[in-house]
Amino acid sequence: MLIYFVPFFFANTLALIKMKYLSYILAILIFTSCKSKRGNIDYQSNYNIPQKHNRKQTTIARTYILDSAYLDYDYKKKLKNGYKLEYQVYVEPNSTDTLQTIVLMNGTIKIKDLNEGSYGLPHKNIGYVGADFDNSFVFVQSFGSGNPHYFQLIDKESGKSIRSGIFIDTVEKEQVLVYLAETNEKIEKLKIYDVKNSNEIIATGFEKSKCSNHVIGGLRNCIEIDTITKNSITLKINTNKEKITKKYPR
Repeated sequence: MLIYFVPFFFANTLALIKMKYLSYILAILIFTSCKSKRGNIDYQSNYNIPQKHNRKQTTIARTYILDSAYLDYDYKKKLKNGYKLEYQVYVEPNSTDTLQTIVLMNGTIKIKDLNEGSYGLPHKNIGYVGADFDNSFVFVQSFGSGNPHYFQLIDKESGKSIRSGIFIDTVEKEQVLVYLAETNEKIEKLKIYDVKNSNEIIATGFEKSKCSNHVIGGLRNCIEIDTITKNSITLKINTNKEKITKKYPR
């Protein structure tokens, strides 16, 4: 009887071993298959594709409106040294909103979108040239009478902002800009930026004037450039109640 039992025992044992190995093999195949499928997920994105797929980033193109009736712009476009501003009107994909933008160009090469907004807003809200210097220009935004005129001094080549704040005055020929560096009247700083010489001056001496303390808007509605020479820049307050001049070395 032992003779019959031993072959039966080994046969069953061998069958169990085979089943166990088959289970391991099947589990490995299932795991590999799942891992392979996970690695092939096709990510859908309008702008960014995961880097592991080695695909280039894609962008959705704007639809530009070329009808000249839409493209009137109230301000100067041409800048020195071959640069210009281009006024564009467009519709974004999957949107019914019509937008307007001001683009800095070098000939036919686009450098940067400077600002944009809904079509129908006044052009002065979107932006305009306040002064054109050799390698930069003053880009101003205005929002109605009595409100500050915000500006950026834009480098033409890169489109980067060099200075920003509240515009006060400028002399384009001398490449001099006067502005407030802070928008809060309590901490505002009056500054002169000599673009030609890349020199910034903090202009003091007007803080206690009657105009700056009693006129709405303070210094931004009181100060103006008086004279500019090779060696100095003079600012002034000139009202019926007071006349103040301050000279600063250039």
